Amino acid sequence: MRLSILDPANFRFLSVGDSCAHYGEYTSGGGFGASETNQQIFNLKKSPNAPQAQLHWKLRAVAYWGEVILTSAGLNLDVCATDVTFVPIPCSKPVGHPEHDDRMLQVMRYVAQRKAGIDVRPLLAQSAARDAQHQGNRLDPEGLAATLQLDRTYLQVPLRPYVIVVDDVITRGASFAAAKSILSGLPGVQAVHGMFLAKTVHAPLEWPDLDIDDAL
Repeated sequence: MRLSILDPANFRFLSVGDSCAHYGEYTSGGGFGASETNQQIFNLKKSPNAPQAQLHWKLRAVAYWGEVILTSAGLNLDVCATDVTFVPIPCSKPVGHPEHDDRMLQVMRYVAQRKAGIDVRPLLAQSAARDAQHQGNRLDPEGLAATLQLDRTYLQVPLRPYVIVVDDVITRGASFAAAKSILSGLPGVQAVHGMFLAKTVHAPLEWPDLDIDDAL
């Protein structure tokens, strides 16, 4: 798996000049059996309230995606260790909520524990519970930004010049656009980039077999 550049034109809320990249492809509606990426995304998203047997697979997924970031081509970890601050996108529930899931923070802390110098900061926090984007009630970037708050305790040490926002799946780019709008103006930040474990793709339509005589 390789970190590949995304074309902003393919995502509704990305702007020309946005620098975002992804690793795998998540097939929308394909279920966990559609691909290894689908399975590992499903496992990563398991609720923190799931039975212990299922949480075993969630922890395995954290390690899986951490190793993808550590070993895949396309991301210079030596440069990241000196010039980049990674900011995980928070889940749709605030800290303290029974369904709060810090899965992206877990993935990036896995990376930081194995690569010296990696700077991971949960700068963004959910201020109130909302529906998850994939559950259908999708907010636009302005709506998402209104639900986020900046934890300034993580600004006591200056941010590095490049911030990489990290999320699991990009579908329209709303979460990245919301995060970028908050992080871009912080002291010392020269650019905000996006890194995603997967991008959403859609399975091709399967047309029914037609009798050519009936079709004419």
